[in-house]
Amino acid sequence: MVAQAVEAVWVWQFSVAAFKATYGRFETSSGDDSYTKDYLQVSGECGRLLSTLFHVPERRGGRTDITLVWPGGEGPGFVSYSSDRFHLAWPRENEPPVWKVTPAPTDQTIATIPGDPSHDNPHSADAEWAQLEGRDLQPFLVAVKLQGETNRLHLRAYVGNPPAGMEWAALNRLPEVVQEAARSTHSKKSCASLEVAGGVTAEPEVAKLIDLLDDNPNILLVGPPGTGKTVLLEKLVHFVENSAGGLHFDSGLNHDALTEGPGGEPGKTRVVVLHPAYTYENLVVGLLPEPTDGGGVSVKPHPGPLVNLAQYAKTADTRALIVLDEFNRGNAAAVLGDTIALLDKDKRERAFVNLPFADLGIKVPLEFAHDGDREVPSNFTLPRSLWVVAAMNSSDRSVAPLDAALRRRFSIVEMPPNYDVLTQHLGAPEDVDFAAAYDEWTPGIVAALAVKLLHALNERIDTVLGPDFRLGQSNFWAVNGATTNEAVASLAAAFDFRVVSTLRLAMQDDDGALAAVLRAGTAETPAPRADAVATWKAGDQELGTYRSARLHVHSLSDLTPERAAAELRHQAKL
Repeated sequence: MVAQAVEAVWVWQFSVAAFKATYGRFETSSGDDSYTKDYLQVSGECGRLLSTLFHVPERRGGRTDITLVWPGGEGPGFVSYSSDRFHLAWPRENEPPVWKVTPAPTDQTIATIPGDPSHDNPHSADAEWAQLEGRDLQPFLVAVKLQGETNRLHLRAYVGNPPAGMEWAALNRLPEVVQEAARSTHSKKSCASLEVAGGVTAEPEVAKLIDLLDDNPNILLVGPPGTGKTVLLEKLVHFVENSAGGLHFDSGLNHDALTEGPGGEPGKTRVVVLHPAYTYENLVVGLLPEPTDGGGVSVKPHPGPLVNLAQYAKTADTRALIVLDEFNRGNAAAVLGDTIALLDKDKRERAFVNLPFADLGIKVPLEFAHDGDREVPSNFTLPRSLWVVAAMNSSDRSVAPLDAALRRRFSIVEMPPNYDVLTQHLGAPEDVDFAAAYDEWTPGIVAALAVKLLHALNERIDTVLGPDFRLGQSNFWAVNGATTNEAVASLAAAFDFRVVSTLRLAMQDDDGALAAVLRAGTAETPAPRADAVATWKAGDQELGTYRSARLHVHSLSDLTPERAAAELRHQAKL
């Protein structure tokens, strides 16, 4: 897994109240109701931070449902407000297992605090607590919220005074700032909180990409236009440039999950957009004129972004990223030149090439200097911590394909249209009655129609042109409207000016293919449909042998919203 930036940490003493809350309820008539609380109390600054980050109003009945997460599992929870304080709670009989006592815990068990969880009455459970308290283990419960995660809380448990053999659960394995928060619980009535500044989270799709980069530092993103390749690259750039320092959390680990990020400068990135005029001299090293003090001009070697970032990433604990967008728009093999031989993971820092013009002295700008050294060695290599991420559109047939030697050095990540992302972005509901009368429609139904429409169009495109030509979710990304009519007008405009225009360019002079995608039938058996987006028109008899039926495309934006909605439903096969 990838360590992500932490936004906040809460620490509780494992007091008798916490023990009883996490132990579970008893079905008993003994009159002891102290084992009936399915929550931890959160007051003071702890409560304020909890309510702020999870948006819980400070009034009776205020509540936000969350997910409680632990190694290998998760369960339901919620943050609520009672008469005078906040609660971190869970449904009855759903106590987080990571916070419960467990017999003979080891570094492989989820739970950490030793004890017998099988007692069936309050009296024997009280005795269990007395025995645990007598051991003076000083347990602590820890909850962590990550930046960029909504309504999720990661749970762990530690021991402040571990006996021999339990060092793996020691509180001192945590960053010092968290240890200090834990120690302060003695004066803060069992809870302390820590709001973390600095650092940036790796969002799920970025975290997945980083996992792949750890295996192979070269990745090629491939997919139709509009599927989010550039957005993903922007998020990766943001992560690299802002991920130094702060607290980080790896949800795949247990007691080693929480760490302090390395200090120093954030990573460096450069984004390059390839085009036919982009060359090796631009990316690696070339000769450029420079003015001299005497008013003349000299020629000196200038390192490109690949050399600059390679020099920077030679420093320990640094990260560098070069993005090669529109990878197939230039001659990628020529642009990379002999540095192709350095890309492989097992060749990093082991294989070398002789840079041209090295005898003239190649110096990187000061910001890329390695421990103050700007001089680039003539024997050039690529460090392991330099990521190379490229992207290209699968539908672009106007450029040459990548050669095999280049392709094999990259892990290729397909990026198809993402209907779930579009559904979430548009706020489309799941259960929709598209057959309802138009006057019963809502903007939410139109949003759901947009998702269905994109899916149906791509199914037909798969058959007619192939998956490389699918439409990305960005085509309907801006669909919106405060009213149903406004939303339909927005969807119709997106269909007219983004979808249909793209399809017409992809299928020039192929009316049959375009008609198939737009459900217009064939020239011999046209689909007779009022308000159709595309219709066949027979040629004039006077044209003789030049006479042929041609497909004519009409604008849905010219129709009334209700009529446009009907045609859009037809295109979505609803």
